[in-house]
Amino acid sequence: MYNSIPYPSDPSQEVRLPVAQLQPVVEQLLVKHSMFLFDAKVAAARLLEADLYGVPSHGTALLCRILNAIDCGDIDPRGRVLTLTDAPCFATLDASRAIGSVAATKGAELAIAKAKEHGVGVVAMGNGQTLGAAEVYVRLMAAAGVLGICCTSTGGATVSAPGSRAGAVGNCAFAYAVPLQGRVPLVFDSACGTESWGKLALLQRYGLPLPEGILFDSQQAPVTQFESAVAMLPAGGPLGFGLSMLCSILAGPLCNGWMPIHKKRRTDAEDSQHFFLALDPARFCDVDKFNRELQKTLDEIVALPAVNPADPVRIPGVRGAACYEDNLQQGIPLHRSIAEEIKARALKKKVAVEW
Repeated sequence: MYNSIPYPSDPSQEVRLPVAQLQPVVEQLLVKHSMFLFDAKVAAARLLEADLYGVPSHGTALLCRILNAIDCGDIDPRGRVLTLTDAPCFATLDASRAIGSVAATKGAELAIAKAKEHGVGVVAMGNGQTLGAAEVYVRLMAAAGVLGICCTSTGGATVSAPGSRAGAVGNCAFAYAVPLQGRVPLVFDSACGTESWGKLALLQRYGLPLPEGILFDSQQAPVTQFESAVAMLPAGGPLGFGLSMLCSILAGPLCNGWMPIHKKRRTDAEDSQHFFLALDPARFCDVDKFNRELQKTLDEIVALPAVNPADPVRIPGVRGAACYEDNLQQGIPLHRSIAEEIKARALKKKVAVEW
């Protein structure tokens, strides 16, 4: 069985940049590309949060792609999220091709508000752009005290169906977060494919080999070159395919969008769709009992005997919280090529850079 590989880390290829240095550069570059300052601050915050929580493929590494998408008209830097349907417990939104992180923040916040008032908040958002790391939006929901679920569909069909090596469904992201009193939230975020395309691109940037046996070209032949790969196996076989099918529906036709197999243009030219679900535990049960039961369960799971004592049992969300504290103190580790790309764009736009 294939085991997911960790994100690459090589200090000799990286530069650590303090948030205080990196954030204003990201904000000003977005402003220079016609974004309102408030929106630029929101977008920068979401990108840096992905870096801080240890999801570098969906953090600042996306900045130059976003700027290119603005330049060629795929992203409207001043797009305003429009409300299509607004009911007590749910809403449908049109993201108006706005930058994904800004639109998705509005979607998550609206789901939170509805859950706080009615116990449940559901938001379906279409006509959008990639939101980056789904994890940061469910963390926003958990920070507000609600259980958050997010799935998002970007790009075409790149995950195969059982019995085929051709793309059938999207490599959708699925994430959830559960708030816990007195400890870090329970957080899970995963692509439905064997790996995220962003992680594979990062492996290539670090000069590391891509996994064998999971990627296929247009002729359904196995490949290990990123440029020739058009599809990958689903995570966990039929389980990943089934989850991706659900995410492709929730973050697709339910959002007034399309199934990934019907998206034929380049990724940023196609619409992205996002689905948010927020649940307020206090409206469903005794929230103190809810927390006691979960915390007791998590403690018992962590205490289970580990197969390898050097690799103890972990709970989803703990690694991300530890990454956040380390990166906040030591600086965000960026591959030098990414840092130089951002610096070059900044100098071209006359944005001051301190690294």
